[in-house]
Amino acid sequence: MASLQRVRVRGYTYWRIVESRRVNGKPRLFVVAHLGKADGLLERLKAADALRIRSRSHGAVAAVYALARELDIAGTIDRHLAASGRRDRDQPVHVPDPQRVAKPHDGLSTGRSLELACTGRACHATSKMGFADWSGTTTLGELASVNVDKLTSQHFWDQMDQVPVELLSSIEREIVGRAIERFGLSTDALLYDATNFFTFIASTNIRCEIPARGRGKQKRHDLRQVGVALVCSRGEGIPLFHQVYGGQVPDARSFADVLPKIRQRLVELGRDLEAVTIVYDKGNVSKDNQGAVGRFKLHYVASLTASSQRALVNEANAKLEPVKLSEDESIQAFRTRRTIWDEDRTVVMLVSERLRDGQLRGVEQHLTSASQWLDDLAAILLRGRQKRDRAQIERDIQKRLMGRQFLGKVIRVHLTGEGRSLRLGYEVDRVAMEALSRDWLGRQVLITDRHDWSTAEIIRAYRGQSDVEAAFEHIKDPVHVMLRPQYHWTDQKLHVHVFTCVMAYLLGRLLFLKAQRALGYDRSMERLLDTLAKVRQVRVARFAGKKGLRVTTQFEDMDDETAKLARGLGVVR
Repeated sequence: MASLQRVRVRGYTYWRIVESRRVNGKPRLFVVAHLGKADGLLERLKAADALRIRSRSHGAVAAVYALARELDIAGTIDRHLAASGRRDRDQPVHVPDPQRVAKPHDGLSTGRSLELACTGRACHATSKMGFADWSGTTTLGELASVNVDKLTSQHFWDQMDQVPVELLSSIEREIVGRAIERFGLSTDALLYDATNFFTFIASTNIRCEIPARGRGKQKRHDLRQVGVALVCSRGEGIPLFHQVYGGQVPDARSFADVLPKIRQRLVELGRDLEAVTIVYDKGNVSKDNQGAVGRFKLHYVASLTASSQRALVNEANAKLEPVKLSEDESIQAFRTRRTIWDEDRTVVMLVSERLRDGQLRGVEQHLTSASQWLDDLAAILLRGRQKRDRAQIERDIQKRLMGRQFLGKVIRVHLTGEGRSLRLGYEVDRVAMEALSRDWLGRQVLITDRHDWSTAEIIRAYRGQSDVEAAFEHIKDPVHVMLRPQYHWTDQKLHVHVFTCVMAYLLGRLLFLKAQRALGYDRSMERLLDTLAKVRQVRVARFAGKKGLRVTTQFEDMDDETAKLARGLGVVR
């Protein structure tokens, strides 16, 4: 309930509107609006029947924060911090460690601070420094009964320091388990993938070991990378597990490291391993990794590179048959059983027209670039100004053409003469190009131990891989979640930062799932959050004669789409 309050400052009387809210169970006054001196206030009231005091974004933060409370993110973090501690050698139970249990900071527990960070990250990815300014434009402070002005970067860094890295996995497991139970998430097929994110952490920073130079997926090889592995549910794309690893670690090795942790997570969640299938891409496949999958008794659908199975591809081309995936789609595929790496596996070779089209575009682009380079080289040779000998030129041509996908199969180069009489000519073999498109491009080779599955089920399971690839695209979104760039300079802070980003994505995906189920929403998660952010709450002060100033809360007018979402998700009544 808002009320009018008089204050004296340096002998002058001022008026302001205040509200009483409870913070940690105790009532505190929060200033809603400063109204100034009585004369000025009277003039304003005479000039207008109503005053718009403040308009703030409400819909997105209300929906996401409600989900965070439903999953009890704050309570889960605080319980694990309180239960953690040292284990005395002679005692069978943990003894709470006063240094480990987080104390309230600026009136907030560690769990509540990180819960707010997750909420903000899902709605509007801003730095810790910019969090207070952004949240002040929303109703988040009112919803959480928090003075957002205190949510500075130092506040978040202090709270992040309270969370040991070894607790993050168990905290995530409890939150994910609650999400699976409350939303009925499917865990029959789990989709695995990994990527890395560049950072601006200097090479001279020796306080962290995880950021390292490696093969950057975003082509920033000059920067230190942080690797993140992710497991998502099929269909919903809900993150169920994540792992942070060194930026120099290749995909296949990170998969081997994370595999036992995935199995442990499934066991802790009470999943029946016989009913679960792990789906992963060819970058994670090796003989050793497949052996580990077998030892852990995990079912799988994975892919192999077509180049490693040339004989199979050549055999399959003559035996392709249509496989119906849905009412609207059929695909050409070949199925057999082969012994690969000493294990009997079901193998499916399929032809993806989408992949073939993309590869064809890539070959054409490489051809255009190579033709320009060869034309320039031919002109240099014609002018007799080439200082390299024939062997050096041949090496350059080999490197230029053989290093590009399929170029060596479709372009023919002729180098004649000697010394300054060297001449170069080339031609594109269109017959070879047609054969490449017909017999090789678009081929995908899948392997599985689900021998009883139909070919369509195997292909559909593998296609679910796009859900986890989409998850990384969402996490790289510059407005929502946005895991990079990370403005943290220690390994512990990087772990906690990635945890909050994954939890933010979890909240965003669950909200999107609610909208799908309740309203048949078919846009994107980002569009949903942006639309909800347009739901704005307004405080209006009206002069009610002898009753004085009356403050009410209402919502701005909304378009039909926004109003439907706001009501369907319970943001407004």
